Amino acid sequence: MRIHQLVARLDPGDAISNQALSMHELFRSWGFESHLYAFDMDDYGKRFAEFDNRYRRFMHERDDLLIYHFGIYCDNHRYFLESANRKVLIYHNITPPEFYDPYYPEAVRLCRMGRELMPRLKECDLALGDSDYNRRELVEAGFPEERTGVLPINPPLNKLDEVEEDRALLRRLQDGRTNLLFVGRVVPNKRVEDVVKLFACYHYGVNARSRLVIAGMHLATYQTALLSLTERLGLLDKVHFLGKVSDSSLKACYLGAHYYLSMSEHEGFCVPLLEAFHFGIPVLAYAAGAVPETMGGAGVLFEEKDYPLLAELLGRLDRDDLMRERIVSAQYRRLEDFRPEVFAARLRAVVDRFASPAGGEKAQAAADGREPA
Repeated sequence: MRIHQLVARLDPGDAISNQALSMHELFRSWGFESHLYAFDMDDYGKRFAEFDNRYRRFMHERDDLLIYHFGIYCDNHRYFLESANRKVLIYHNITPPEFYDPYYPEAVRLCRMGRELMPRLKECDLALGDSDYNRRELVEAGFPEERTGVLPINPPLNKLDEVEEDRALLRRLQDGRTNLLFVGRVVPNKRVEDVVKLFACYHYGVNARSRLVIAGMHLATYQTALLSLTERLGLLDKVHFLGKVSDSSLKACYLGAHYYLSMSEHEGFCVPLLEAFHFGIPVLAYAAGAVPETMGGAGVLFEEKDYPLLAELLGRLDRDDLMRERIVSAQYRRLEDFRPEVFAARLRAVVDRFASPAGGEKAQAAADGREPA
């Protein structure tokens, strides 16, 4: 059986790209002919994928399987609609457009178009969210619930283990200061301004020997607003915006961090939470979107952004080694649910639904999370 994957863009560091690449490798290891296509890609992406117009030659093959990764509006959705292949949609969520209103009209347009497109994609064989939060959005958009399921993200945690950390950056972080860390796209739904506000309370009220590290590609207009806020708070030399970083630098950030902070108000999954778990960093996260589902009872979840109270909690963790150890231990236990072999078994069960008539019931149960394979 031939398996095709279609994405909007393929580049390193992107969660959807990493998911598609890991699936591509698994398909090939299982003996399937696997193809990966992208509307846009950088030089890294070109090592693994073809441009999406190359998919045209397979569109009329009824025995092929097409998997469409949907996380933003892209014109290549037309291939999915017109294809005669058997079809699986994987929904990675689309940010509600209102988050971008003050900053980026083009993002507003693309997010709105993506959400308006969702109901038109419902005529597929199976629709999977990478969280149950995303699966429920599919149902709300009109997808038949019995043809939906969950295929969680396969976080590439071992990828960071295999690279050497940026030693110069790590030395700078290991200077005796307490490092608070945020990793991810610096965009409005992540509410990075709230991370800065919490850090201000912690720095001025609890621990003056501290810094905030923010690693991730930024949206220029939003970044300007964040820099203005940081200046008003007198923290320009204490808040470090690193921009998009290499895997080597990212590993140094995790190795040098003492706490991970998330104030995001919309997440369809959230891979950096699991990366922080992997590096033994206590995570404090606002309980929005799929964040509670991703954390699975581990870390510290909060439902109110009470900055002074959260700063005091960080201060207590500075002093209470036993509490830190309990939090970190629970986070390590949660990572057991994301072992590569667990993901591989669930993905294989989904594929077996299409490769073997007898695999259907098993695949649906696995997609629904009722059994591991």
